[in-house]
Amino acid sequence: MIICKNLSFSYAPNKKVLRNINLNLEDGKVGVLLGLSGGGKTTLLKCIGKNLTTYKGSISTDDNCRYISELPSFAEKLTGVEYLEMLLALGGSKTNDLVNKLIDSIGINRDLHNLIKDTSLYTRKVLILLSSICLDSNTILLDDPFNGLDRNSQLLVIKLINMLREEKKTVLLATNLTYYGFEIADELFLLHKGKIKRIPNGFENSIHYENSIMQLLMK
Repeated sequence: MIICKNLSFSYAPNKKVLRNINLNLEDGKVGVLLGLSGGGKTTLLKCIGKNLTTYKGSISTDDNCRYISELPSFAEKLTGVEYLEMLLALGGSKTNDLVNKLIDSIGINRDLHNLIKDTSLYTRKVLILLSSICLDSNTILLDDPFNGLDRNSQLLVIKLINMLREEKKTVLLATNLTYYGFEIADELFLLHKGKIKRIPNGFENSIHYENSIMQLLMK
């Protein structure tokens, strides 16, 4: 669960990025945070994941909720398997089973035996996602998980997110690729000009959805 109440954040007195944000994402739901580049999506995720703590207002979430946007530098010298085994040592058997299930479902077992520095962008993004799961978090924060990936890899990321929903994980992902919100979101949140708007995902079709979202973003 993620609950933000009256959340505001500024990098400087005259640079207010988040303005009185109220957001509620229930356990086991997938929320998609939409917005233009530079609109504050990453800042909001960092506040929720405790990377930024000088905000005003309150945030409630899973104790193990973390904002992980990149792999640590030391991971470059490890294989994907070695990196995951290191993290899994901190989790339990249930976590181990879930990670193996996700890996098997998208067929990257062979890639994970390569050094991380030699793997594809897609494999790295999957490893970032798996990092939170290895650390036994019930709340997963994903920042631009589709960016830079080809369509096939993006669809595999969607498959992973849907599997996390089935496992009752709470997922909040931020993206400026608005069309993915319609496909995977239980809850849509539009962040625009520092303010957030909850949008029920009850659109008739993807065209209706995209037209409505773009109109809101252009205001």
